[in-house]
Amino acid sequence: MNLKGKTALVTGASSGIGAAIARQLAAIGSDLVITARRKENLDALAKELTERHGVTVDVLPADLSEPDAAKALFDATEGAGKPIDILVNNAGYGIQSHLADSDLDHLLRMF
Repeated sequence: MNLKGKTALVTGASSGIGAAIARQLAAIGSDLVITARRKENLDALAKELTERHGVTVDVLPADLSEPDAAKALFDATEGAGKPIDILVNNAGYGIQSHLADSDLDHLLRMF
């Protein structure tokens, strides 16, 4: 599958697996929209990928656990006429406790 020239949205791209996937997509010529909570990390990654691979990288900082964040992300991409061809939905976190002992608000933010 040729992904060169396609636009990928990578969530959780500020570090770890998300950043590694963004690097791999850029290396094969995909343009990127990267999102995560840490804007400074996203800006540094965008600069690195643009300089190294010549791809376009849009930075959209967001905390996807916030209720309106997904809609804002959609509005800034597809809703603004900037289609996304590939989604790498990597953002997330886990809770290390028994479900019955978990805080409901924390669970809802995770979902």
